[in-house]
Amino acid sequence: MDKLPYDIKIVDEQKKVSFRFSGQLIINYIEKIVEDVKGKVNLQKDLEVVVDNPDAIDVTFIQLILALKSTYSKQDKNVTFSFTLSEELKTLIVNSGFYNVLN
Repeated sequence: MDKLPYDIKIVDEQKKVSFRFSGQLIINYIEKIVEDVKGKVNLQKDLEVVVDNPDAIDVTFIQLILALKSTYSKQDKNVTFSFTLSEELKTLIVNSGFYNVLN
């Protein structure tokens, strides 16, 4: 099997589910990323999302993050985010107006 241009590590712990994303988090792969995530959503636990130095990120991935945040929040679950981004990607997210929404 070919190596995917993105990576998702999903850890289902006792009290929370953690999604760690890296690589190419862009529209070209978003359908597969969503498919991978959907099967691991556990609304009985809190959610931790870690975005770890992605090569690229676009609005489709941000929409996925916002959808997860909304879904878990509606179930009264805590959602935490951790972003490690290059200055270029940080600027892109700030300029697109999504930085405050994601915090």
